[in-house]
Amino acid sequence: MIASQQIRTAVLTALFLVFSQFLFWPAVHYAEQISRPAQIDQRPSIELEALDSNRNVIHGGKRYTARRQRQQGYYAPLVPGVDYVRFYIPFKAVADSHNLGLYMSLRDDVVEIRLNNIIILPEVTVSRQQGSLNVGPQYVPLPPAVVRKGENILSLDVRSTGTVNDFPTFSIGDAENLSSAHRWRNMFALDLPLAGVAVLVFTVLLCAVIDWPKDDRPRIRAIMLLLSLSAVSTAVLSYIPQDWPFTVTIGIYVFSSAGIGLSALQYAQSDGQFAFSSGRLIRWSWLALPVLIAIPLLLTNFEPAIAPKLISGMLEVSFWFVSVLCVIAATMLAAATVRSGWSSWLERLLLILCFSFFALDRLGSIFELHSLLDRDVPLTLPWSPIVGVPLGLSIILSLAKQATEARKTVTQSNGILAAKLIEQSAELDRSYDAQKQMLHRQVVLEERQRIVRDMHDGIGGQLLGLMMQVRNGGVDKIEVEQGLQSSLADLRLIVDSMDSAEDGLAETLRSFEHRVRAQVEAAGMAFEVKHGLNDGLPGPGPRPTLQILRILQEAVTNAMRHSGGNAISLSSAYTEEGAIVISIGDNGRGIPDAVQGGRGLINMRTRALAVGGQLEIHPQEVGTLIRFVIPGTKLD
Repeated sequence: MIASQQIRTAVLTALFLVFSQFLFWPAVHYAEQISRPAQIDQRPSIELEALDSNRNVIHGGKRYTARRQRQQGYYAPLVPGVDYVRFYIPFKAVADSHNLGLYMSLRDDVVEIRLNNIIILPEVTVSRQQGSLNVGPQYVPLPPAVVRKGENILSLDVRSTGTVNDFPTFSIGDAENLSSAHRWRNMFALDLPLAGVAVLVFTVLLCAVIDWPKDDRPRIRAIMLLLSLSAVSTAVLSYIPQDWPFTVTIGIYVFSSAGIGLSALQYAQSDGQFAFSSGRLIRWSWLALPVLIAIPLLLTNFEPAIAPKLISGMLEVSFWFVSVLCVIAATMLAAATVRSGWSSWLERLLLILCFSFFALDRLGSIFELHSLLDRDVPLTLPWSPIVGVPLGLSIILSLAKQATEARKTVTQSNGILAAKLIEQSAELDRSYDAQKQMLHRQVVLEERQRIVRDMHDGIGGQLLGLMMQVRNGGVDKIEVEQGLQSSLADLRLIVDSMDSAEDGLAETLRSFEHRVRAQVEAAGMAFEVKHGLNDGLPGPGPRPTLQILRILQEAVTNAMRHSGGNAISLSSAYTEEGAIVISIGDNGRGIPDAVQGGRGLINMRTRALAVGGQLEIHPQEVGTLIRFVIPGTKLD
């Protein structure tokens, strides 16, 4: 089972790599086809003369030969004491050759061009960018008035590089065709590399400012290193000026180029989470790389004669190194795509294409490569600088996709959490209501048990006392009637307090009014009531309600029995401080001073203190006013 799974993974990995090459080679072929003239001059060699710093011919006008080196151009060994060289390019023009131009695949350092000894490009620096290893193409129209029918000769003065005298591949032909090829190659060699550096730097900064999860950091560090080294390599190829020391330029280029291979492998390993012990080898390679580059460069300072071969060998080794590592990294990314169930396949495909371009660019510097679609189309474009734009965009695409997925995940998680929060909040509300009801029932039950005890100790004691007096014959009919009425009144209060335990104080006072009105009016007295409390407020509970009702009942009973008046008033209101005031008054003869300290009033004051209130007795010119003050906080 395991073996079959491994075979399946290997087959799908190979198919994914083949698919990437089906996309890769048509793009390469088309770009190469539109960026080079239809016909490149194939002559095997061109001649040159040595010039001094003033561009005067030296060495007696001796002519040297620069031989064609595959598709890279023409190279001749350095002539001692040379500052400039003058290349001679003879060509023939037919009668209708009135629209000709000169195309060179690289600008190099051409400072002057003459046609038939007439200057057609004056002594100016023609390079728009002064790169040491790679510059853009050059196109020069040949003036029809200067072109002669038959034999013509172009002479080009070129600054010597210090190691070899070189001249790029060129073509002399139709101006329109050459101009079109020049525009396309100019875009590939100059515009895209510049845009690539900007995109790469932007992508590195974007990766740097994001707070990545711990598991993603090795992969992100590797891709940031790959992007940075690609930008450095492009800058060295295209933008480092000529006055930089050549060995420094070569050293930076080789390091950045080799680092691209290492960082590509490091990224592929982190992205695919391959569990093999190459991590330590990669780290040691990073440490050894500067040393391996510095040693041959230092040797060139001590042995200048071997410098060309040594630098050429070092470049070739680095090209092989990068090519092999990029191929391995592309294979690992393809395998990671298959293993992950084709997740992030588009981003990985773009990276595989970029790694393919890196390998192609290096191998093209070692071998003379041609398009797989047409053997007549050589591969001459500098692909590494061009790769910057798609490489940076592929990473930005990956970051955008990850951000979208992260946002989607966060949105879904927030929705789930919100739903759970609503559900838990509802459950807490239900639980709170249930507990509140249970607590309320428990409080009511406790209050009822207290009231039952009060009934047993109060009413039961009164009735037992009356019964004993009746049995002993020591009580008359009036006393029995008063005792029974007192017990019945207390019983009614207890029942009222239990019935109105869940009502507010305003509702309790209305119930009290309804019950005692019949008693007061039966005694021949008027009963005036004025309610000033808000409805709907919570009540004080069964026991405080009972105490309040007992105070009110005692006050009304005293007024009926002892005041001698013909009217009783009941009112309730709020003070400015928010306290509740319940007042009971009469228009009788008032309470004598000797009675104010009696047992009944003492019981009323005690009950008022029990509920946190205060009882005030105010003798009036006519009658008595009893005020029961309860602070508002006591009823919260």
